[in-house]
Amino acid sequence: MTNENRSESLVDALDKIGQTLKAGEESKAVLKAIDKLREDLENKAAEDNKAVMEALDKLYDLFASYSEPGDIEYPKIANGPVELVLAFNNHEHIKLEGPDEAPYFSSHGPLTDLQFNEIPGSWVDTTFPVDPSKFGETGTWPPTQVQPFDRPPVDNTNTTNHGYSKQAYFFNDHVDSFVTVGPSLPKIVRTSNGGAQFWVGSIGVIAQGTGKYEGARGVTTYVGSGYFDYWPTAFPEQIALLRAGFKALIGTYLKVVLRDNVAEQSSGEDSPPAYEESQGTGDEWEAAQQDSEASIELGEEERDFGGQPKSKRRRS
Repeated sequence: MTNENRSESLVDALDKIGQTLKAGEESKAVLKAIDKLREDLENKAAEDNKAVMEALDKLYDLFASYSEPGDIEYPKIANGPVELVLAFNNHEHIKLEGPDEAPYFSSHGPLTDLQFNEIPGSWVDTTFPVDPSKFGETGTWPPTQVQPFDRPPVDNTNTTNHGYSKQAYFFNDHVDSFVTVGPSLPKIVRTSNGGAQFWVGSIGVIAQGTGKYEGARGVTTYVGSGYFDYWPTAFPEQIALLRAGFKALIGTYLKVVLRDNVAEQSSGEDSPPAYEESQGTGDEWEAAQQDSEASIELGEEERDFGGQPKSKRRRS
């Protein structure tokens, strides 16, 4: 077969692949790459067989990196021989629950891959207690950081109003699961169309697991967002919207080592001391916490979501 005939056969094959992908409504990036390869083959293959082989290599690499719908494992970005990397989206419904003096966000929903294909048998439950006295800080932002950026100082102004949340992720109809806990930082900004974009960024450490994730150790990060096409000025109306519930999409990223690759903790002198042993008794620690909390100076005025002083908000 001549180079020209071989080129025509490859072009036909690429056309069939493209039609198959279009029928399955797969990634536009894959289709674009195939179209480019087809163009290269038509223009260059008849002149130089090397161009045909290079195009085939590109096609091979492209499909080798392509993930099937529902696939959430990303081995190419694992660091080391035993790390497992997962990335997925939480499709949650969130509501502000609890009494006004101690509210919390409660969230539930299925998981999807990063192309929004639902993962069968998956689910997530989360909760995030919030401090009403810090609502105003959700609308404040950190100051410009000084260069160089690869060394101190770090100005963490307006980034310390975080709380703590927990998340439970379930797979395979609750057979496999892991639970994480850690700090969460909420932020909100009014948009020019009268709405608001709401974010929560979190870091979670695995506390427990079942099935595949029993005994696993690792860390998650996630950024969730909600959108309101109308965001009122009055604080009670803001709370009413949050209590009514809203859709949230949360990108979750996990780096984990499964139980079979976790070394047993050593005993004796090599073991880290218990917290009470290194920091005093539980009573002493609790007293120190109370002293620390008492020393924190709160602002003169409570503020609503977005930072508006409650004393100055418009009465409804």
